[in-house]
Amino acid sequence: MSRLRSQGWVSWDGLGATLSVGCAVHCALLPLAFALMPNLNLALRSFQHEWHGLAQWLLWTHEVEVAFISTVLAFAAIVLASAWRRHRSLKPAAWFLVAVLFFAAGMLAEVLQSGWVHVLVQVLGGLALALAHVVNLRVLSQWRQQHAQDASCAHPRWMHA
Repeated sequence: MSRLRSQGWVSWDGLGATLSVGCAVHCALLPLAFALMPNLNLALRSFQHEWHGLAQWLLWTHEVEVAFISTVLAFAAIVLASAWRRHRSLKPAAWFLVAVLFFAAGMLAEVLQSGWVHVLVQVLGGLALALAHVVNLRVLSQWRQQHAQDASCAHPRWMHA
């Protein structure tokens, strides 16, 4: 692994897992912050309040949330598909599918005006997506170990990096 870092390679699964956990923490803590901070709650409801811009920025809009989730899912799909070409395991794809279902349920909950359900399912979606990346890292690592020891492996050397 140190050889990969010295060449400037990035662990896309590590980055994806970190961003997914960050998304889940954001979704979980932001409503709590608004509940605990009366000024932010007031800013959300009043256009004249000096913190209104901050409140709007923190909450985003529905369209930005959809765009962010779509981008994260597309990134995860590319990373997971790229690794699947090597290890052929469906475990990461199964967690990815769970994440997609949670995100879809969260969007439906938002449309149905069920705020706490929306937050809960979006958090679960972010955690499931992070788990998909972690499982992908583990499966890919196992694949590399198996193929590094196999002298008859016909894969190009760059696939083992």
